[in-house]
Amino acid sequence: MKVSGGIVAAGLGGVALFSGGAAAEIEDYTVSATDITGKSDDGTLERIDVWAKDVQYGYRGLESPATKSTVELQAKYEPDGDVQASGYDWQTLGGDDATFSDETIGGQSQSGLKVGRLEADLLSHDGLDASLFEETEDGEKNVVDDVSLRLKVTIETKDNYGVTGDVKTDLSVAMQNIPEDAEPEGDAGGQIVSAELIGISPENAEADVETEGVLSVYGHHDGDERVFTVLLDEPWSDGDEPHANVGLGFDVDQSGRWDFQVNWSSADGIFTENDNRDDYSTSPDFTGEKDGEKLVFRIDEDEFDGDTFEFVANASYGGATHANVSSDPTKSWSPEDDFRSSEYFITVDVSA
Repeated sequence: MKVSGGIVAAGLGGVALFSGGAAAEIEDYTVSATDITGKSDDGTLERIDVWAKDVQYGYRGLESPATKSTVELQAKYEPDGDVQASGYDWQTLGGDDATFSDETIGGQSQSGLKVGRLEADLLSHDGLDASLFEETEDGEKNVVDDVSLRLKVTIETKDNYGVTGDVKTDLSVAMQNIPEDAEPEGDAGGQIVSAELIGISPENAEADVETEGVLSVYGHHDGDERVFTVLLDEPWSDGDEPHANVGLGFDVDQSGRWDFQVNWSSADGIFTENDNRDDYSTSPDFTGEKDGEKLVFRIDEDEFDGDTFEFVANASYGGATHANVSSDPTKSWSPEDDFRSSEYFITVDVSA
């Protein structure tokens, strides 16, 4: 899933500038697998698919015409943040689809050059083995937060003067071992499903507590369901905190009014706000579960009209303090149309 009009990866790097003002840069992209979750009935896995799509790049200020461009999907493993100790620095992932090259470019400045999609198995990195991510104990989860991805662009010129630029994002890989009696037909291969970041709450200048990064939402397809994973810090997610709650709103037909919400609160657990309002006669077909600071909502595919919809996420506790994933850091639910308006929602596209 991607957020319209913005880059959806967290922890981005910048443009690398070189002598004479020459620069190469990744201009636009959507990175999938910013957060990865997976499960199997024996805790093992075969591969971890990561990809970047809608990639564009450019360059400027070269001293001689460009002759070749290369864009690479790379990964790095830093256990405990020490790349020197591990010896596993940035490495281009394996396979033909992890690298793009073009020897037809020219000129000293260009922009909007399209790559399309780059993809690879994260385990093709020499420093990453499946055992790092696997969890052998029934019902347990193994989380690895020491892996990063980047897109690197290199421009070669006629005088052999090259420039490079890159953007980076961190990964969190979580592998869940399903107890044998919980899901007897689980996938023993354990291929991880990647989830794309929809949004992270920014600073809310009107809030009296820190809101930046306390709420993040990821999404992915799983068969005939759309799965939305919410990571919610405490005390926002504390079941003992008065009035702690989070709600996801969906305007599926982009009509300017939300069609349904899926919600959790410390008072009521998992529910839908549609059931609490007389002006909504139907409720979404969904399930939800909460495990500490993580909530997962699974919504039937038939609840959506197409690949594009309007979306908002809002969390609060104590009755007043709000964190939002929306078009305005200080707002989520608009009072217009008796709080049915999707004025502050963002556009999400789930097309492949």
